[in-house]
Amino acid sequence: MYISELNLHGFKSFAKKEKLKFGEGVTVIVGPNGCGKTNIVDAIRWVLGEQKYSVLRSGKMGDVIFNGADGLKPLSVCEAFLTVHNNQGKLPLEYNDIEIGRRLFRDGESEYYINRTPCRLKDIHDLFVDTGMGSDAYSVIELKMIEQILSETADDRKRMFEEAAGINKYKQQRKSALRKFDAVQLDLERISDIVQEVEQKVHNLKLQLKRFKRHEKLSIELKEKELSLAHIKIHEFENEILPLRKKLADYKDLKEEAATDTSAHDKELNKLKKLYTQQQSELSEHQNCLSSLETKRESIQNNVIVCTEKDRSADANIQRLNKESLVNEDKKILLNNEIKTYSNEILSLTPELDKQLKKYSLKKADFDHVQKKYEDSQKTLDLIQNSRWDAEREISADKSLLVKTISLVDEKKNLIDQLKAKIRTTALDQKTEAQEQKKLDQKKIQLNKVFKKDNLKLLTIQKLLKDSDQKLNKLSLGLHTNQGKLEFLQRQLSFYNLLVEKKEGYPEGVRNILNSPKDFPDVIGTVGELFQIDHKYKLPFESALGDWIHCAIAKDKKSALKIIFSAKLSKAGSLSVLPLKEVSKLIQKKKTIPKGKGILGTGIKLSGVEQKYNPLAELLVGNLLIVEDIDEAMKLHDLSGWDVVDLKGSFSGQNLLLKVNSDSVDGNVLGSKQKIESLKEDIKSVSDRIEHSNKKIVLEKIIIKNNNQELEKFKNSLEKTRETLSEVESSLVKNHYMQSQSSKLMIDLYKESDSTKKELNNLKSLAKKLKPKLDKSEAKILKLKKDIEKASKLLSNIQSERDDFQHTVQKLRIELLNLENQRDTINLQKQVAKETIQELIEREKQIEIDFSDQNKFRAQLKNKIQNSEKELKTISAQITKNNSLLALKKETLNSTYDLIQEIQSKIRTEHEARESIIEEMKINELKIAELEQKINIIDERIQDRYQTDIPKDLIVDEDIDDLELRIERIQRSIEIIGPINMAVKQEFEEEKYRLETLIDQRDDLISSEENLRETIQKIDKVARAKFQETFDKIKINFAKLFEIFFEGGIASLTLVGDPDPLESDIAIHAQPPGKKNQSLRMLSAGEKSLTAIALLFAIYQYKPSPYCILDEVDAPLDDVNIQKFKRVLNKFSDDTQFIVVTHNKLTMEIADYLYGVTMEQKGVSKLVSVKFDGEA
Repeated sequence: MYISELNLHGFKSFAKKEKLKFGEGVTVIVGPNGCGKTNIVDAIRWVLGEQKYSVLRSGKMGDVIFNGADGLKPLSVCEAFLTVHNNQGKLPLEYNDIEIGRRLFRDGESEYYINRTPCRLKDIHDLFVDTGMGSDAYSVIELKMIEQILSETADDRKRMFEEAAGINKYKQQRKSALRKFDAVQLDLERISDIVQEVEQKVHNLKLQLKRFKRHEKLSIELKEKELSLAHIKIHEFENEILPLRKKLADYKDLKEEAATDTSAHDKELNKLKKLYTQQQSELSEHQNCLSSLETKRESIQNNVIVCTEKDRSADANIQRLNKESLVNEDKKILLNNEIKTYSNEILSLTPELDKQLKKYSLKKADFDHVQKKYEDSQKTLDLIQNSRWDAEREISADKSLLVKTISLVDEKKNLIDQLKAKIRTTALDQKTEAQEQKKLDQKKIQLNKVFKKDNLKLLTIQKLLKDSDQKLNKLSLGLHTNQGKLEFLQRQLSFYNLLVEKKEGYPEGVRNILNSPKDFPDVIGTVGELFQIDHKYKLPFESALGDWIHCAIAKDKKSALKIIFSAKLSKAGSLSVLPLKEVSKLIQKKKTIPKGKGILGTGIKLSGVEQKYNPLAELLVGNLLIVEDIDEAMKLHDLSGWDVVDLKGSFSGQNLLLKVNSDSVDGNVLGSKQKIESLKEDIKSVSDRIEHSNKKIVLEKIIIKNNNQELEKFKNSLEKTRETLSEVESSLVKNHYMQSQSSKLMIDLYKESDSTKKELNNLKSLAKKLKPKLDKSEAKILKLKKDIEKASKLLSNIQSERDDFQHTVQKLRIELLNLENQRDTINLQKQVAKETIQELIEREKQIEIDFSDQNKFRAQLKNKIQNSEKELKTISAQITKNNSLLALKKETLNSTYDLIQEIQSKIRTEHEARESIIEEMKINELKIAELEQKINIIDERIQDRYQTDIPKDLIVDEDIDDLELRIERIQRSIEIIGPINMAVKQEFEEEKYRLETLIDQRDDLISSEENLRETIQKIDKVARAKFQETFDKIKINFAKLFEIFFEGGIASLTLVGDPDPLESDIAIHAQPPGKKNQSLRMLSAGEKSLTAIALLFAIYQYKPSPYCILDEVDAPLDDVNIQKFKRVLNKFSDDTQFIVVTHNKLTMEIADYLYGVTMEQKGVSKLVSVKFDGEA
């Protein structure tokens, strides 16, 4: 799987559509700084779903859209489409080629596509998950990321390992499970709170239910007692009502007797009242009649007044109409007189108007005839004038042509003279240029000889310089090697001095007595210090001596005991002491030393012990034989009776002890002093070589400096010669060009001279033809001028005659118009007079009608007034009569009233007696009603409280006081209970059911929480195992690749911090060859780059990424490291597609495809591609 194609349009500096085709292997992108190379890397990141605009080197996401350049407007949208060749089927789609696209608009809206089908960003992320091709994968490595990967952000480093281990999906599953776990915990907390709340509520409702039951029991008892009390009270009230009802019946009998006595007076009173009412009615009728008569009389009087006023008004109108009629008659007479006058005036004007019209018609006909003559003369003059103008234009053109022809003849003559002069000058120039060419040819030959001579000397000096440079490089390399060796030896010397000083490698007891020589003066030293052996034999002696190396040495046994006693007192620690004097007594007889192949010597011979310590050496290694290989020696020689050890540390003793030893701390004890001396000698030798090399380098640099000065001198001389030669060659080329131009010019001049002569002859013949034509044209113009003068005079006479006629006609026309206006004015005045007379006649008729109407109206008013006066007299007589009758009726009404008052007094006395009886009846009725009310109240209270009637046949054993006391106690108990929730029973059942449901839900959530916890643990277990496996393999790969890149050295990876591998950080330890282990910050930029690249390729070895983009990561590397980088790159390019952005020429050599990015137009990037198989 690899990237096969990238299409860009409007992305950053790629304003126009650009296509990049990639293949398997290595694709290199080159170009100057700022041309847009990294924009290709950004485009790949962007199309794969990168959302951080800072990673894309932008201030905001909209900055990736082309923002305009000189001559190009900003774009509103950018897009990129990346085609991935899915030949290995790693992507979960059935297509061989999968196209991923992204489009961004200025408003920030993004669109994503898979195979040109719209999709979500999540779909693209899911497509590339765990493939190494995600936007956040390790497939894009920039130079700035080297430091981040190695030291700054452990998260970036960790993410690469997680991507390689393929645990991202487990992390996502874990995050999802954790989110669900958190949600379940929140739900569990919430539902636990609700359960606790509902439990509390159920408990409260249970208490309320107990109170409700007690309240219910007391309420039932209270009902019984109150019913009993009500029954007793009602019975008592009914007993009180019976005597009152009997008394009330007696009063009713008395009331009926009194009513019989008063009924006779009431009848008489009623008769009088009826009579009184009748009399009042009659009186009222007379009064109303009298009132209506007075009202009628007043109305008639008002009508008489109104009619009188109307009559006066009608009389005034009649007088006004008479006056208007008289005035109109006078106006009619006046207007008739005016009409007669106007008719006479019109009759007198008509003959004069006809005469004037006839005169005007005659003059107008004469004027029209003169006007026609004038127009004909005007046309004739215009024709002659046009002919003259045509002739003048023709002669003017001929004159102009003649002048131009004469001028051209003169010009051609001058041109022929100039061409002759040029031909002579060009011929002289050709001669001069030929002479100049000969001189330049000779100078060129001389300069070529000088240039070859100087160039030969220059090559000789360059060769000397090259040899000197090689020699200097060889010396510098030797110097660097010796300096490195010196540094290594100095470090070793420091190390061994530190070992000797601190007595490292010895047991604690021996180290303490050696570090305290004043407290232990009898200690001579240790076995390890006495043996000054060659480095080659360190391992054999270590194996043979074993723990004897750590033994201290004393003069004799007494001293040894003293040392041990002092060590015990000071608690120095465990130690062993050999007494030198007593050891010499234990020396055995010397054996015959076997000789032959593979036998190097005895332990005594090779131990390097001083003469005085030989007894000790005899004891320890006197029976030791050192061989090259123990197996070979045993086969070739009889070594019975000897302790044998070979150079590898394999040991075989007489006591049948067999062992194999490896390099240990003991080796630093054994022969350390000899090693220190040896190191000092080596350091002196290396220092001498360095000093000698420095002197040689200084001498060689002086030689190189002198040669460089000589080289620069010859270069300057050669450059001057080259410049002069170039100038000569340039002059020769110029001379050749000038000669060829002169030849061409001569040919052109001769041709031009011939053509000019022909043109001159043509012009002369044309001038001869034009002169006769001009003479004829001038004669024609003179004739036309005379004709124009005659026509002009004739036109002037006719025009004068026409003007006179026109003046006369206009005068007659004005007079005719005045007469017509005068006639029309009189006709208008006559018509107005006639219309006025007609209006006056119409008005006269209207006046007669109005006059007749007013007279009739006056007659009607007079009749009406007379009738009203008669009626007024009749009504006044009736009013007088009615006033007399009204007085008599009032007297009769007053006598009837007095009789009624007398009878009413009698009735009132009887009524008072009856009222006292009724009062007593009312009192008894009120008492009965009060008692019945009390009974009703008791009934209603019982009905309202218990919705039941009081039983009639209830048997009550208790009296009222006991019942009231018990009811009071029950009520007090109910009050103590307090308010009761009457629906508590139903609420208790509902909340109890709700509590049971919530407890079931809580149990389900607890089960879900446990399942999720187990799921998370399983995910962690699988992810931890995969990560640990990946980490261990990458760790091994990293160590191997580090050795390949650095040709040695040690590198490793460790998990630090949290003991959980998934949560721990990854630490990198890198120790290049020849250097101590140090912080990564102490590495050079090149070493950091190689370390990062080694780590990256170690990850690739575990899980090769489909593609990798390296953006100028080779910048810090020198040529040697570049070769290493190329070698590793070639090794991995079989499994991984590499896209390398670089400036390094050596890196370009490995390219299968090469793209150049240029910026021909400022701000706009353009691609140039090369494929190294013969196609471009």
